[in-house]
Amino acid sequence: MKITYRANAVRRLAPIAAAVLTLGTAGAAMTTIAAAPASAAYDCPGGTFCGYDGANGTGSMIVQVDSMCVLHDIGNGGVGDRLTSYWNRTGKTVGIYNWTGQEWQLLASVPDNTRGTLSHNVDNMADAVKVCD
Repeated sequence: MKITYRANAVRRLAPIAAAVLTLGTAGAAMTTIAAAPASAAYDCPGGTFCGYDGANGTGSMIVQVDSMCVLHDIGNGGVGDRLTSYWNRTGKTVGIYNWTGQEWQLLASVPDNTRGTLSHNVDNMADAVKVCD
């Protein structure tokens, strides 16, 4: 299963699994959550940040966001606490955050053109990714 987040594009890719969130940011970007087939390891288009629920870019892609400067709340999208690996191709730094119940806690700062697996102490804790952190 592949979950795709696209800022500024609202598309209904899978009618049963699709849900739309409005992000409270300047410009009020729209995000679409849709189920799609699993991808090959580290399959991530240029200009995006991709997150996976398996190590080394395997398993389901649970988040894919463009390079627009915004916080993408993946927890509210139903895929919080599942991020294990990532590939940042946004051209910007991406912050990976956990919601503690009171504040956003930075788990990792991912420079552009970096891919890898989160350390075991922050694995499956992410609730948001923020491009241009």
